[in-house]
Amino acid sequence: MGQIQSGQLRQGDVIPSEHELSATFKVSRMTVRAAVDQLVLHGMVERRQGRGTIVMHQPVVKSARIIGFTSFSDEMRTLGLMPSSAVTIFTDCLADPAVAAQLGLSPGAPVIYLERVRLASGEPMALEKCHLPYARFAGLMRFDFSQQSLYDVLEREFAALPSTCEESVEAIALEPNDAALLRVRPGTPALRVQRITRDAHDQLIETEQTTFRADRYRMLFLRRRETAD
Repeated sequence: MGQIQSGQLRQGDVIPSEHELSATFKVSRMTVRAAVDQLVLHGMVERRQGRGTIVMHQPVVKSARIIGFTSFSDEMRTLGLMPSSAVTIFTDCLADPAVAAQLGLSPGAPVIYLERVRLASGEPMALEKCHLPYARFAGLMRFDFSQQSLYDVLEREFAALPSTCEESVEAIALEPNDAALLRVRPGTPALRVQRITRDAHDQLIETEQTTFRADRYRMLFLRRRETAD
């Protein structure tokens, strides 16, 4: 990643093979594959059959410090809307390399997968896909998250208060499956937020991808200049 961000590797360049990267950094090929999966996830590289892994055009990243967590339900109630959720998938599964890397787990480790459509007064607003470590949160499987807040349950039942997170936002065109759940046409513009959350002890507790309908959602960021010491 550093060579891409520094410009040593430019758009269209082919990155070294997994074997070469493994030898250079003295790590296993599985570790290299998980790291490359992260680059693919963030749109920094793309795997192309017959060519290898190619460096893509790099988006401009603007950072802002946002204070506090606001739940979807609280946001909708503030707007005078009635929040609700429809659980589409709730199961345990094995982490793929990308999810494992985000949660600090080994590929193939057990995780919980929760997928929900978030609604406001009966209208779909967002599609939320969340992975959590099974070893720590196996007890989550007994809760009904069409009726309860995930963060409330994490804090109350597992002493895992979401405290910090890293988020990235990008514009996308909805794929058919996600579009159907949000009741819009495939290709409709949307905003996709990728979040990795830690608790008060800096332990990774979830990785979440939320896709918001761009015609019904706008994001507002408050920036404050920090004064020099």
